[in-house]
Amino acid sequence: MIVAERVLGYLHPLLAGLADAPGDEPAFWGRMADERTPLIEPDPASPGFSLVTYVFRDPDAAHVVFDDTRFPQEVSDFVMERIPGTGVWHTTYRYRNDVRAAYYFQPNMPLVSVNCDETEYVAFWEFLRGVPSKPDPNARETFVSCAGDGLPDNVASILSLLDAPDQSIIEERPGLARGRVEEYLLKSEVLSNDRRIWVYTPPGYASDERAYPLIVVFDGAAALSVMPTPRILDNLLADGRIAPAVAAFIGNANDRSRAVELACNEDFAQFIETELIPWVRDRYGVSRDPKDAFVTGSSYGGLAALWLGLRLPHLIGNVISQSASLWWGPGVDLEKPPSLWRYTPGWLTDQYASAPRLPLRIWMEVGLMELEDRMVRTNRRMAAVLREKGYDALTYSEFAAGHDWSHWRVSLAQALTLMLPPIP
Repeated sequence: MIVAERVLGYLHPLLAGLADAPGDEPAFWGRMADERTPLIEPDPASPGFSLVTYVFRDPDAAHVVFDDTRFPQEVSDFVMERIPGTGVWHTTYRYRNDVRAAYYFQPNMPLVSVNCDETEYVAFWEFLRGVPSKPDPNARETFVSCAGDGLPDNVASILSLLDAPDQSIIEERPGLARGRVEEYLLKSEVLSNDRRIWVYTPPGYASDERAYPLIVVFDGAAALSVMPTPRILDNLLADGRIAPAVAAFIGNANDRSRAVELACNEDFAQFIETELIPWVRDRYGVSRDPKDAFVTGSSYGGLAALWLGLRLPHLIGNVISQSASLWWGPGVDLEKPPSLWRYTPGWLTDQYASAPRLPLRIWMEVGLMELEDRMVRTNRRMAAVLREKGYDALTYSEFAAGHDWSHWRVSLAQALTLMLPPIP
């Protein structure tokens, strides 16, 4: 059975009662505030699975879409049902009991099709950029991260079922020795832009005493907040699970640069090689041995991590790739609908297949709730190619979640524990 699937035609007993007596809606929401949501019950027909019913209140919405639906999918497949005579929207899913996933609600999201035209596509993304998704006000679990720059904090609603992996590694521990994060503005001649760079140094850092391993992290702002990587590093150090390291977090130049720079971009590789790494080396006591250099990212960042491992093996010896967008190929333009793309999928996997085996240690993972054709199959193919090429230091796994920070921050700790162990 698959990890997650929508269950149509099912009505939780509390919702069935509300359908019979719509006037009881105030009492229903009072109970949700007390007992928290979503509504979780064992699935009697499927041992090891739960039925999870999400509920959301919006009496004025024409429709409500569950989750921050990721294109390309038929958005209409995620429209919630409404209890007649109420403002209660609901949907039920069957999940394997080790699932952890963030979720949101989007009232009145445009119901675009995968085959939409360019006008509809642009309007869809303008809506997503301009209308924040709604968290669950009664969520059993939330994760709040600072957006910075005067923006409101991001509040993510989290579903964690009984057997979900332990996530205590992301929790703040009072009294713990903490590393330091310094912020810079780095101007790039290669890319003709500038961006924020944050550098983490571990507790007790002394640049003249040792050459620290270097971790290069993409999507810097998100990796400092929704991840949150410095806290993870501090906790792993305190537990004696990793060696002390310096981490450089690379911010995106602007809202649209990410899709260009992280997509196997030669100029971005030159930026890392000739500007970013020399800049860090000039200011911090980091090792120059590629065996001590790590690159990590998720989604397009995971694609970039694998690309830089292939492109810069003389600088980078360790790759941590989380849910890499390996479906990508030259010709993809995220500013246009997929129906207009003319590209060859899996370009980077083909490059690895045709290149000599490199001295890389690689961690790869993908979520079983991600898109089957675009994400799961393409990551499996890359893993198979790497094995065939003789990459013995490959760790590949599939997890019970989607394209989701709520899992990546836990598995990042697992990857670092394996690949950056403390010195005996």
